[in-house]
Amino acid sequence: MMASYELLDEQVHKNVAIIPIKTPINHKIDLLTLKKGFELGLVNVKECEQSTVNTIIVENKSVAPLLLVDGEEIVGGDQNRIMDATILIAPQSEKKVPVNCTEHGRWKYESDFKQSEHIANYRTRLAKHHAFRNNANVQQAVWDSIDDLEVSRSFSSPTQAMSESYENAKADLSEFLDTFDIVDGQTGIVVLVNGEIKGFEVFLNSEIYREYHEKILKSYLINAEVNDDVFTINKDTIESVIEDALCDEFEEVKNEGLETRFEIKSENGVGSAYTYKDELIHMSYLVGDVELNAESKKVLFDDVRI
Repeated sequence: MMASYELLDEQVHKNVAIIPIKTPINHKIDLLTLKKGFELGLVNVKECEQSTVNTIIVENKSVAPLLLVDGEEIVGGDQNRIMDATILIAPQSEKKVPVNCTEHGRWKYESDFKQSEHIANYRTRLAKHHAFRNNANVQQAVWDSIDDLEVSRSFSSPTQAMSESYENAKADLSEFLDTFDIVDGQTGIVVLVNGEIKGFEVFLNSEIYREYHEKILKSYLINAEVNDDVFTINKDTIESVIEDALCDEFEEVKNEGLETRFEIKSENGVGSAYTYKDELIHMSYLVGDVELNAESKKVLFDDVRI
């Protein structure tokens, strides 16, 4: 998967630390990100002809594969959604894409879909992975986690929209975004709170990573209990967590696009890795556990038509 990597100098603010990851080969596979696709008018996202909660249609008008990242949010349509997994859509093609709803209280056309400034927060991504691993109700786990996020922040959105929680936390998050910088050649990141690793993320190259840097930071920070506690950073422990994830069993599972998807089977965390043309295009690994409620534990969510 990730043959070798380098952990760069840590950056610390309050009780949060990040460690940039640099991989030695900055691959040049040509991929179009969703953000650039929207900006260039090369991507069109729409509801299915008969609207469904867990499926949308994405058209890639580009001559390059379109990269959709696990947890990446789009807003608008009949309700806001996040990508259910990282997917590569073939050039000049249209595809039905599995998604999860992140706005439980709205089912009404609002506007055309557009790029969101957010990806699913850390706890929601963690809940989604655990639900998938346990063949549970993924959509319910996402809704429950977004409800928990609102409770933790003493905030209530009119439509239980994850994006509204991010907007409510904007001032708190900006303090960290202004502090944590992207470094030359950075292709990934490790995030720690109180010295404990929460997860790490790696992308194909530094150009793609740059587009997701702030989104990834916000996804961890919005769930962090920020304080001024002093902590130590043990790089040996961090490397051990990464090595354990890389050495754990990888199970290939069915996915929807050009990519090959692998689920990381680990006792310490959950995650996925995606390859294309034998190159790692995206990998995420999240440390921690979640308690799925009774509704989430039932069955894997079937596509719901409204």
